[in-house]
Amino acid sequence: MTNRETQQGHAREAGAAGGEIRRAVEGETVRVLAVSPRRSVRRRIASMLNGRAGEIDYAENAEQARVIVDRGCTDLIVIERALAGEDGVTLLEEVSGRHPLIVGVLLGRIQGTDDAVRAMRAGACDVISLNDDAATITRRMIDAADRARRVRTRESRVARLKKLCNSLNSARLEVTDQIGDLCTELADAYQDLNDKFATVKMSSELETLLRQELDIESLLRTMLEFTLARIGSTNAAVFMPTSAGDYSVGAYVNYDLSRETAEVLLDQLADCVPGAVELREGVCCLSGRDELRSILGPSSCWVEDSTMLTVSCVQEGECLAVLSLFRDRSRAFGEEDVRTLSVISELFGAQLGRVISTHHRHLPKDQWGLSGDWQGGGDEDLGPEDREDWDDGYGGGGYGFAA
Repeated sequence: MTNRETQQGHAREAGAAGGEIRRAVEGETVRVLAVSPRRSVRRRIASMLNGRAGEIDYAENAEQARVIVDRGCTDLIVIERALAGEDGVTLLEEVSGRHPLIVGVLLGRIQGTDDAVRAMRAGACDVISLNDDAATITRRMIDAADRARRVRTRESRVARLKKLCNSLNSARLEVTDQIGDLCTELADAYQDLNDKFATVKMSSELETLLRQELDIESLLRTMLEFTLARIGSTNAAVFMPTSAGDYSVGAYVNYDLSRETAEVLLDQLADCVPGAVELREGVCCLSGRDELRSILGPSSCWVEDSTMLTVSCVQEGECLAVLSLFRDRSRAFGEEDVRTLSVISELFGAQLGRVISTHHRHLPKDQWGLSGDWQGGGDEDLGPEDREDWDDGYGGGGYGFAA
């Protein structure tokens, strides 16, 4: 068989192999860069990758190859080792280092084991000798193209998965934030509802107790007992208006005051506390010397080391009593105490108004005595023998009613 016939046989065999592989493998085509100073080699590479490469770029030297690779449009680079003034292995090593996803193939002879190791380390997936038969070269070139296609497909899939994961993670964070906000809102709503139920329960309990009292002394005693049970140990005083337009002590609880100073202190507070808070809405919470001085003025020196809650009990626009609680600053009153005293003052003021209207129902309203006018404002005068002092259960203190 002549050389011409042998070459034709090899060409037919390579064409058949290429066609078979092209039919067996479907998918995206790859972008190829053929680097060779010889035009015949470049054309041969294009012929072997016909139908498998989407586009083929050509470079005659390493400098042109670097420019094309840097454009980022190469999946497979085929380099002939015998480049003008430079070894193809060096170029492949540089390309693989800067673009690790590019699949590289070297065309040329391998000079021993060390040379083969150097080529593999440079990033070559295959080293093909141009002296091999056409079918073998074509098959190995197509294998390299398929490998490049798989790498690009894998990286595209990874990029899509990363994008999807980022989207899912963003959605997860958003849902987590919404769930967190919802849980916080539900917890706040539950706490608010629980506080409202507690307030309603306390209001119902206190109103039931106060409704049973139809005289002022019993009403004051019941109110103070309930206050101490809810707020705890504290000094307390109820200041009530007199016909002279000032206030006097109507009832008190002595928790930690000496008996000698309690009377003087309460008289001093009766002169300053009611006038300062009778027109204020809600509970006034005073803690510290500066706050006490700003409300009570010079008389604050009597309670300068205390914390105080005070509130006016108003009924139909008229202040019927002022309730003050005070104790050592180390045992400050809390928000729950403020809410409790607010409810107590409202219900106590309402019941106090009913008691007063009941006791003076035989007189015109403009002739009613004021609730604190103990020496003749009620149905009968109260003398010293009517004063009550008894242990409050907290040790060392007691209730008192002014005569």
